[in-house]
Amino acid sequence: MGNGKAIEVTKIEEKNFTEMVFPPIVYKYRNWTDPNHKTIITNREVFFASPNSFTDQNDCKIPIRYDLLSYIEVEQKIKADNPNWCRQQRRKFLKDWYRGHRENVMRVQQEFLNDFFDRFGVLSLTEIPDNNFMWFIYANDFKGFCVGYKSNIMFQHLGGGGQVIYYDTLPVIYPTPKNTFEEQHQLQIFSKLREWEFEKEYRTHIFSKDPLSINQRKKQLPPEAFKEIIFGKNMPDAIKEDLLRSIPPELGHVILVDQ
Repeated sequence: MGNGKAIEVTKIEEKNFTEMVFPPIVYKYRNWTDPNHKTIITNREVFFASPNSFTDQNDCKIPIRYDLLSYIEVEQKIKADNPNWCRQQRRKFLKDWYRGHRENVMRVQQEFLNDFFDRFGVLSLTEIPDNNFMWFIYANDFKGFCVGYKSNIMFQHLGGGGQVIYYDTLPVIYPTPKNTFEEQHQLQIFSKLREWEFEKEYRTHIFSKDPLSINQRKKQLPPEAFKEIIFGKNMPDAIKEDLLRSIPPELGHVILVDQ
């Protein structure tokens, strides 16, 4: 399961919300022809997507590396996770684990991810409103729009947020106690490959002890969190007029900007 060598464990820097630094405005690219995207304005809603819907196949899907634990570390983990087990129970578990080692590791990893996807949601945002590639892929080839939010109000209302860290190679995540649950959480959610660095992403998330319904993944923001709406340079006049008519009165303060 492991070669007995010392393993370097990735640690994260712990900061509370008031210590974190965010850009003053964060943005979300959207497509007005998609009915689900319209509610970002009409209902002031944001949607926390399941990671299994992400374009990036690695996003939030780093496996917990049980296979890198040594025999002694596995034994220690079993003891910590099951304090009421007797010695014979622990030995039986170890024997069964190693008999089907590869299958057990893959099963545990997949069970964790499936459960994680059902109970977890991510809202992805960016600090840049003028990235041409993002306008192309996320805003219907410049025919869509981009909403700017005041980050301090938005993240406080949603319970926090953080900056995505980009890596040439994704970090290894170890089971507890090598990585704490908090470290696993941070590394899983805020780690992406360098190829996605152009997005300059910030994100916030929700987590539930039970699977999240579609409605539970929707969160309404206060009007004061909205700063501006940017119209894509290729947005048809009819769509722009429809969007303008759909802005609720409580967002009358929002700045309207043509790209």
